[in-house]
Amino acid sequence: MSVQTIPGAAAADAPQSSRWRSLVTQESVSTLVVSVIVGAAVILPLITLVVSSFKVLDSGGFDTTWGFDNYKRLFTDRIIPKAFVNTLIISFGSTVVATFFGVSLAWINARTNCPWRERLEPYNLIPFFLSPFVGAIAWHNLASSKTGLLNVWAREYLGIETHLLNVNNLWGVVWVTGIFFAPLVYLFVVGSLRRMDPSLEDSARTTGAGLFRTTMTVTLPLVMPGILSGAIIVFVTAAGEFGVPFKLSAPYGWETLTTQIFSKAVGDDANHYLGATMSMALGAICAAFIYVQQRYIAPRSFTTVTGKGFRPNVLDLGPWKWVAFGYNIAFIMVAVVMPILCLFIVSLHPVWEGRIFLNELTTINYEKTLFWWQSGAIKAATNGIYNSFFLAFVGASIAMVLSLVVSHMIHRTKGFGARLLDFLCVVPIGFPGIVLAMGVLVTYIQTPIYATLWIIMLGYITRFFPYGQRNISSVMLAISEELDQSSRMAGASWFTTLRRITIPLLKPGIFAGWVLLFIIFLRELSISIILYTSGTETLSVGVYYLANFENEPLTCALSIAQTVVLLICIIVFRRVAGREALTA
Repeated sequence: MSVQTIPGAAAADAPQSSRWRSLVTQESVSTLVVSVIVGAAVILPLITLVVSSFKVLDSGGFDTTWGFDNYKRLFTDRIIPKAFVNTLIISFGSTVVATFFGVSLAWINARTNCPWRERLEPYNLIPFFLSPFVGAIAWHNLASSKTGLLNVWAREYLGIETHLLNVNNLWGVVWVTGIFFAPLVYLFVVGSLRRMDPSLEDSARTTGAGLFRTTMTVTLPLVMPGILSGAIIVFVTAAGEFGVPFKLSAPYGWETLTTQIFSKAVGDDANHYLGATMSMALGAICAAFIYVQQRYIAPRSFTTVTGKGFRPNVLDLGPWKWVAFGYNIAFIMVAVVMPILCLFIVSLHPVWEGRIFLNELTTINYEKTLFWWQSGAIKAATNGIYNSFFLAFVGASIAMVLSLVVSHMIHRTKGFGARLLDFLCVVPIGFPGIVLAMGVLVTYIQTPIYATLWIIMLGYITRFFPYGQRNISSVMLAISEELDQSSRMAGASWFTTLRRITIPLLKPGIFAGWVLLFIIFLRELSISIILYTSGTETLSVGVYYLANFENEPLTCALSIAQTVVLLICIIVFRRVAGREALTA
């Protein structure tokens, strides 16, 4: 018996089958998968953090109930309210210091005839790449009240009986955090200053306004959106900083929210639910500031570039140009040269007493930390070297693949999905690393990836992949969509177009983003300190171990090793990405 096909039914099925094939394409499948991965990585830990904050651990430490007791404890605990106030003091103080140095250095570099300003700029940016925790270790050895090198010299050569400086307090944290985050403000401001129409300043000068008045009433107000954006980012970053207060303030009685979150998240008596509550409080503050920056400040645009052609000129400071040069050199000395030189000097001593003994200099500390002396904290430090390079290499590669697909979807497609992905790329920037790390911890603590390097890598990628996405997006926006469209019209698939057209054109942005993420992953501490376990220590955790359980020379030796690697990466980044990689 033969089966006859109904022509009408076949005709009806053909368009429906064609529609399904048009929906299930390489592009749609790839973007769907990446969207789900990014959404789950960003949103799931935050949702779990919110839920966990309402779980209250009983006195026995085994059962939980639902309630607001954790939030009540934020106000009634003996330490947490003080830690909250200390965090605000540090954040505001660091923001003031970073804004002062960042804006003044950006103005000198972009708007004046300061000698060698182009050569000095890379050195102004070095603190952006280095570890603030290592900077705190260096300044502890430079300016601690008893064994700080500067204080010992002040007592020996200036006759000062007590101490000249003391960074082991809140103001020391403000100082170190401020100078290490000053490049963030610099990066937000210097591009606008370079693109400013000089006629705006010339008009003020022709009316009799002097250099100072012109700068304060014309130049700086025009770049105020950039200044405020940089200041808010510094505030949020300083609020989430763990390493600097751990070294300079917590041991001396000045706790912060990050050091308290750490103490509640690890150890035998860990209370992850209270840690989640404190993380929610810190995250809410930071998210509010980021919302203001994204919603009200970033969209503001003062006209600093007009339609008329102009040649950017610089202000002639006259003899004051050498004062500006000395100021820039002084910042580089304080933020880069002195800390690194102090770390190196201390690392060559078997025991550090605040004095340089040339006859006792030795490399034994480098042999212990770098050449596999497997014992105690030194073993953790050695493990951290291998683990950090693995996390940095593999993590940066995975993050850049995600960043590539996400950037393509945001800038080459339209609709709700693109807007949602763009929003998800902003969310991690608004939360400190230690907050996202707590979210990742409570989300995956009962999964197979807990206590492995993969959970740390997940935390890294979740927090920092927007940095890679921004690098790719900056290049993609400069590439015409017609190139992709021409390839597709010629019959090439989405993947073929991506491989043969898009990726080759995006290579500078991809590699620059990869190197930037490699640097960040190599020095990251806030996420690592929450998620590591025995055997999964990172390089920064190794420095933490040595600072906590060993002496200063050993700690400085590993710190120098980390700093040298980061400096090499900075050189590579600058050569590949170019002068305008970060400042454009």
